[in-house]
Amino acid sequence: MFDGRLSFGTAGLRAAMAPGFKRMNDLVVIQSAQGIFHYMHSVFGSSLNTSGVIVGFDGRFNSKRFAELTSSVFLKHSIKVYLINEVCPTPFVAYGIKQYKCCGGIMVTASHNPKEDNGYKVLWNNGAQIIFPDDKNIQKSIIEHLMPEDGVWNTEEIYSNTLLINPLIDLQKRYNSFIDGLLFPNLEKKKTNIIFTYTPMHGVGYPYIRNVFESAKFNPVIVVEQQKDPNPEFPTVPFPNPEEGKSALKLAIETAENNGSRIILANDPDADRLAVAEHPIGSEGWKIFTGNELGALLGWWMIHSYKKIHGKTNSKLVVLSSTVSSAILKSMAKLEGIRFEETLTGFKWMGNRADQLAAEGYKVIYAFEESIGYMCGSEVLDKDGISAAVKIAELAIYLEKENSTLSSALESIYNQYGWHLSINSYFICNDSLTIKKIFESLRRVNNQQCNYPKSILGGRYLIKSVRDLTIGYDSNTIDNKPLLPISKSSQMITFTFDNGLITTLRTSGTEPKIKYYAELCSDPENSSDVNKLKCVLNEMVEAIIEEFLKPHENSLIFRCN
Repeated sequence: MFDGRLSFGTAGLRAAMAPGFKRMNDLVVIQSAQGIFHYMHSVFGSSLNTSGVIVGFDGRFNSKRFAELTSSVFLKHSIKVYLINEVCPTPFVAYGIKQYKCCGGIMVTASHNPKEDNGYKVLWNNGAQIIFPDDKNIQKSIIEHLMPEDGVWNTEEIYSNTLLINPLIDLQKRYNSFIDGLLFPNLEKKKTNIIFTYTPMHGVGYPYIRNVFESAKFNPVIVVEQQKDPNPEFPTVPFPNPEEGKSALKLAIETAENNGSRIILANDPDADRLAVAEHPIGSEGWKIFTGNELGALLGWWMIHSYKKIHGKTNSKLVVLSSTVSSAILKSMAKLEGIRFEETLTGFKWMGNRADQLAAEGYKVIYAFEESIGYMCGSEVLDKDGISAAVKIAELAIYLEKENSTLSSALESIYNQYGWHLSINSYFICNDSLTIKKIFESLRRVNNQQCNYPKSILGGRYLIKSVRDLTIGYDSNTIDNKPLLPISKSSQMITFTFDNGLITTLRTSGTEPKIKYYAELCSDPENSSDVNKLKCVLNEMVEAIIEEFLKPHENSLIFRCN
């Protein structure tokens, strides 16, 4: 608890709520807010007073308290604060920064982490999450301003301060207008037999989904009553993360079946991620789409929608995905004549890159990450589970009118752009020394530095290249330096095999996990034998797990689903 301080990782600060400088509590929040204020003031000067900051919070224990303490720090320095004074989706803070031209924003959330956790997500004046050097400069500023200033503990006084503004009603109207601009033209969304079941997973999403669906002229969703309202205990799910699959969607499936619904939409507790399940017509079971599959569907729909509205694509359009996500967008971009870019893991990289591309005259129409994160358009420079839910519901209705389904559309996409088959999962490991040992053993075969495995299964599948973004090594470049930025604070190694399989092993920035991602692709002209492709993928992934991670030897805990 007291061994060091919380530092900004993949998604800001995140930890269990408890005493200590390495946990989330009132003192750490005040110190963080003071550091952010002083650094912002050094960057923006007096414009910080007039532009202000926006603050939001989710439904976890202490989230509102942490947001009020944050607001108190800024108000003490006569900074305008847009405090969304009800629980809200994380993307509303990102959207609000751009709408009100704020210098930045703070969202108090731990997303889908266990109930014991909370977090502190910081975004900059472009509406994207902070990256280097701002994250390191804020960390330094926090250390320089640890003593709580007089009066910041008293949060009751903030509500009588004229510099405190609640933007929620106005922000919701603006967000609805943004959604209207995303909609497919002339699609009669009420004339459908599809009933959508929705769960916010005990989070903030339901009133916002209900509002947006009504504004966009969809029929109302059927909500999972047991999970409708924010509840920091998350009583019906062991992990409040729809990415976990059937174990997390059990009540949603029951609700859907009881109401004749064949499509489920699920947000995580802060509504920045989206999971989707479909009961295909004539099928006995449910198809729960992986993040990569949903990424392919939404990517195709965003490109198709653009072509419908504008007539054709052009070379100034851009789609993005992270390095651990499916290469399906790359294949789409190649055939559609648009630009594709790969970024590091995390929407902080995609959001900032989208902002840079916009400054260069490009238009980012879509970005996604395999961990069920989707950015439709570029008005919200972060993953947004609300707009993604609207677009997938719209796609389902469009496909219904074409006598098709989401599942059959996915197959058509793979037939057109090539099959992209992936297996992604994780192991839990609470011992940091074991994690370090696993990755160091991959770097030092026979105790030689930068000597990585050459093959798996006794030489049946050869490794063509290795990229290690922890130490900054890439066997594929002339100087052996990777094109993507490196991060010594996290483990990440990518192996490319001679048959085209790409697999990445990495540690999580927010949880004690070792994650693995593997994808095997076929060309559009050679995608007939899908079953053979699946067999090869399964065989290789099993070998990578056993030979590289050695779960039994290292006492790794298998993911339960």
